[in-house]
Amino acid sequence: MTTAEPEPSPERQGSPERHSSPERQGSPERQGGAAPRKRGVPDRETTAVKLLDASIRHSFDPQVDVAWDEPWLPDTFFLPERLSTLYGTELWQRMSRSHRIELSRCELANNLAFGIWVETLFMQMLARHSLGYHPRSNHLRYALTELGDETRHSTMFSRMMDKLDRGPYPFNPVDRFATDLLRAFSTEPLAYVAVLFVEEMFDALQRVGLRDETVQPLCRQTFRIHVVEEARHMRFAHDELFRLIPRLPQVRREGLALAVAFGVGLVSRAMRTPQMYADAGLDVAEARRAARSNPHGRAVIQECVDRFVPTYRELGLITPVSRRVWRAQGLRV
Repeated sequence: MTTAEPEPSPERQGSPERHSSPERQGSPERQGGAAPRKRGVPDRETTAVKLLDASIRHSFDPQVDVAWDEPWLPDTFFLPERLSTLYGTELWQRMSRSHRIELSRCELANNLAFGIWVETLFMQMLARHSLGYHPRSNHLRYALTELGDETRHSTMFSRMMDKLDRGPYPFNPVDRFATDLLRAFSTEPLAYVAVLFVEEMFDALQRVGLRDETVQPLCRQTFRIHVVEEARHMRFAHDELFRLIPRLPQVRREGLALAVAFGVGLVSRAMRTPQMYADAGLDVAEARRAARSNPHGRAVIQECVDRFVPTYRELGLITPVSRRVWRAQGLRV
């Protein structure tokens, strides 16, 4: 599989032909070792054209590009075993192979429901911020193209959940309230910070799944579509952050750093919803205890985090204060 990662990202108001340098801000404040590096990124219009071209060459229609009528293979996992929240625990050792497969089915349904939740959240934020983009700019046209991608992804996830015949499972109400606040009041930097780390985490997990031949072929098809198209979205968010973050005062960067640290905890909790374990035929209290204390599960999250931490460190979004939150969650940055 070739992901042909798109390149950087686009611009905002003013004439679409005129772009100010992303480094027009003054010297960033140097407090707490959090001053971001001023990395040069191409102007938004140039990179928007490249992203639009990549969208033409590497896009899918899940309605026709996924073999929805294919039956599930017998005795086959729906996620790689090592990505199960209980993998490696004493409880996992007691489970039969068929029980483990059923758990993977429920876990995939749970992850897809979370994917619909966060992608719909991202679409709302991107649509709101797109109102400030120049109507004739390639930057706006790419943002609208990305909205179309995300709509198809959520539709694909919904259809897959229907075929799995599992879920949805209710998420933590406090976390849901926090994302409702994010949806309603996020600034543009916060929106892109959230988009990038969540997409990086799910991209890492799905790359494992699409290469694992022990996983249902139909699941691997959907993983591949999502990975290929999200490569563009991550590039768009990545380059926007390098344009936006260096302009911010230290206090706002500190707030964003804490949002990332707490956000990773939210994602981890969303992967361990109680009703998911009940639907898989497990004792909920025992399963939750095992999952929370599972060192292998923390190692999987750490692998995901390691993908984006260097970028966030360069942006000044790993600070002494936020490190305490990371450490409290058992993660190294």
